[in-house]
Amino acid sequence: MERVMKTVRFPAEVLKEIRPIMREKKMNFTAFVIEAIHNYLRILRYKEGINSSFGAWKNNDHPELKGGVDHNIGNLRKARTF
Repeated sequence: MERVMKTVRFPAEVLKEIRPIMREKKMNFTAFVIEAIHNYLRILRYKEGINSSFGAWKNNDHPELKGGVDHNIGNLRKARTF
């Protein structure tokens, strides 16, 4: 992975707050920031996926679940022959 140097200014309070966490996790500042940004991007992608898939489920497409998932599973188990 190519690395590019960027200069970022952090509020002193933020640095003061993350130093104990970095010590506990034995991480340097660069690793901490990279992990934080990766996590933030993962959360953004997750939220975008949730928002884009909202409304995809249509009850009319799944009439077998009208009584609920538990009811449907019970019916499937009753119908099973051994």
